[in-house]
Amino acid sequence: MPSAAPRDRSAPAVGFTLCALCLGYAIYVAMGTYNHPAMVGLTLAGIFCVTALLLPPSQLSESISRKLLPLLLPFCVALEALLLWKFEDLFHPDPTISAAIILAGAVGVAMAIVRPGMRGGLVIALVMIFVIAGITRVRQLHIHIDVLLFQEQSSDALLHWNDPYAIRFPNIYEHNTPFYGPGVVDENNMLKYGFPYPPLSLLMVLPGYLLGNVRIMHVLCAAASGILMYFARPGRLSAMAAALFLLTPQGLLVTYTGWTEPLLTLNFSLAMFCACRRPKMLPWMLGLFFATKQYTVFALPALCMLTDGPDRGKQLFRIVWQAGLVVAVITLPFFFWNPREFIRAVALWQLVQPFRKDALSYLVWIWYRDGQRTPPIWIPLLAVIPAVLLALWKCRPGPSGFAAACTVIFLAFFAFNKQAFCNYYYFVIATACWTLGTMQLTGKKEPTARIAAVGVSTS
Repeated sequence: MPSAAPRDRSAPAVGFTLCALCLGYAIYVAMGTYNHPAMVGLTLAGIFCVTALLLPPSQLSESISRKLLPLLLPFCVALEALLLWKFEDLFHPDPTISAAIILAGAVGVAMAIVRPGMRGGLVIALVMIFVIAGITRVRQLHIHIDVLLFQEQSSDALLHWNDPYAIRFPNIYEHNTPFYGPGVVDENNMLKYGFPYPPLSLLMVLPGYLLGNVRIMHVLCAAASGILMYFARPGRLSAMAAALFLLTPQGLLVTYTGWTEPLLTLNFSLAMFCACRRPKMLPWMLGLFFATKQYTVFALPALCMLTDGPDRGKQLFRIVWQAGLVVAVITLPFFFWNPREFIRAVALWQLVQPFRKDALSYLVWIWYRDGQRTPPIWIPLLAVIPAVLLALWKCRPGPSGFAAACTVIFLAFFAFNKQAFCNYYYFVIATACWTLGTMQLTGKKEPTARIAAVGVSTS
């Protein structure tokens, strides 16, 4: 092991900050759907992400970025708070929510200028404001969306010892809805598939269902992610990263609509926290991460970033088998309950999901310019390949490198997907903020971390 963690450069920190900001703007403009300003935001996010990895080190770029970063971070937090306030005020005006967002923005900006001993308290205050605003919204709004119905009825089924993958849900949209592929809705206007997510996401919302609303857990998971983001490596950078994440313009929307990405973000955050503070627990937390959503499989190549030293192969093997054991323990009981229905719901339904013409994706841009012909479904898989190669080439071992690799991989996957909306990019914003928050610009060693806290390669 190295005696001290190499110092990260400021230029990549600027890049990932702007990546998170531009993605937040992209999903703000049209609530995560396709339009030209949103595509501009998505494109800029991709440019900043790739540039952060590829920009060669130089005294000029480092000098400029070191002067820019202290000003950029509070500016981005303030801008996000403004956009969040504007959206929530237009979507469902409430003086309490407006005041909470304004206060949260002020607290987030203050993190950049207060003494180090005060930052932890401000982060906790920001998280408390977020929880109050989020739960208030959950109680105010009943969102007409299928993902929320899936979680509620599946929770009820599980509590009555019924297989959530064998139950059927009513179609809450019109019979010929574009939201489902052909053959998904039967003649009785019922869906032919059961709960469409891995079982861990259902287990995570059960406490909320018992409390009267599954979305309570989405709010708490997002809040807990912000806390972990700061306390993984306390400092100004991690405090601002937590504020940048919690004040994402559509952050509240993602929680009170019931999308499952806040659950995934928490499990990713637990893995990142352990990578920084409790490395022995890291493989088990990664197991929770991989057990939450189907698309997490694309993070497997990034696991190389969580190994270091001469025995990286052994480390990787230990991470994979321990994480795999967690996935198996959680998932297999539901699989063996009814293998056919489990496979249909968790795997096959994803294959029959339609190409969405309102997705925030370059495939939609291609569709409009190619005579409205549906692009091949293999394009997202093809887009991941250069992203993985870039990550393996330019990301160095460490928590920040792992988060950076996940950012570029998932950003490429979603940006060329047949379905890509607000919730998907919300997770990428979280990984970008984790990349920023775990960078070490001072060169000081974290005494409790056994994995080098490095970010992107300087070569």
